[in-house]
Amino acid sequence: MSNEMIACSKEIAGFGKLSIYIQGITERIQVLRERIKSTTSLKAHFLWMNDAELDANMIANAKKNYAHAWKCYRCGETKNPPAFHRRTYALTYQTNPHYNRQRVSEATLINGSAGFRDAAHVYVPKLGRIRCKGSRKMLARVFSMQSVRIGTMTVMKDAGGDYFLSLQLALDEPFVPSLPEAVSTIGIDLNLKNFYVDSNGRRVDNPVYIQRTKRRVTRAQHVLSRKARGCRRQHIPLCNGVRYQAQRRLVARLKQKIKRQRQDFLHVQTMNLIKNHETIVAEQLDIRKLVHLRRCTKAIYEASWRTFLDFLEYKAKRYRRTFVKVNPAYTTQQCSTCGYVLPTGQRLQLSDRQWQCPSCHVLHDRDRNAACNILQRGLASLIR
Repeated sequence: MSNEMIACSKEIAGFGKLSIYIQGITERIQVLRERIKSTTSLKAHFLWMNDAELDANMIANAKKNYAHAWKCYRCGETKNPPAFHRRTYALTYQTNPHYNRQRVSEATLINGSAGFRDAAHVYVPKLGRIRCKGSRKMLARVFSMQSVRIGTMTVMKDAGGDYFLSLQLALDEPFVPSLPEAVSTIGIDLNLKNFYVDSNGRRVDNPVYIQRTKRRVTRAQHVLSRKARGCRRQHIPLCNGVRYQAQRRLVARLKQKIKRQRQDFLHVQTMNLIKNHETIVAEQLDIRKLVHLRRCTKAIYEASWRTFLDFLEYKAKRYRRTFVKVNPAYTTQQCSTCGYVLPTGQRLQLSDRQWQCPSCHVLHDRDRNAACNILQRGLASLIR
């Protein structure tokens, strides 16, 4: 549905470039604008939206999300306007429960038009009562809270054929408990040899289990390519190839497994940093510039540095920690003890893991020295 509204907006923008008044084009623009604003006009043009099995909240939420995307673009929060969604095997739609107006203050997880009926069953409009599974410990903790209400419900089907239900919950009190105060400060240097090295000398290696799953994905993709060639030889569309679709779902599940493994690793590492340190300083990385290094492009994308920094940023706000990002220029080439910066002809290469300062003659580990410089810059910026 969002693609249809984007198509209307693009057609209006195309007509707006004309400098000559034409009555037919003006009427067409009015029709398109009415189609975007009015659900009735949209249903009159796209008859499939009148299907009784479709949830009415699904269409309303799609229009709301589309308007919000344009608002974010006009306010400068996003760089690009809403774009077409490509056709994929993953599907999603959003709905929401309704509560009695006289009892909004008493809204909970179970007394809305949609939501939980007990700890193992949830009711979704048009789908009915569905058995669900998840973390029983987490569900018990949420059910124990008073006046927890559901904002939106998102039903998702991934490329592997698995279904998920995501709930946006609201509560007057914070969901997460506050952490005890910590007095330590730390700087972290992200690199490709390890995942990161901190200013205390602690090294965190990249997880090995993700590499094992990647090898499984490589083998599964080779099998998928052979099945695709077989379908083309027999003139069978890929969507009708039973064995091809089964292998495609296997590849999708393995890729989803890699994504979850990486996110779990990032969550664990970020929570360790947040729990043990009051102030955390990291690099302000520009991934677009870094990927121009042809030999390191794939490794940089797979390291998920951007996601790691985003996790640190929102968790620092949630648990009231201080998170600072600094310019990483010359942090590797500068001595953290005396501040001497290596001249242009003596700059370190990626293969140089240790170096001795020509000024104070201190032997530095490349990554720990960079982490110490990052920490010093972050503390200096806080003092200012």
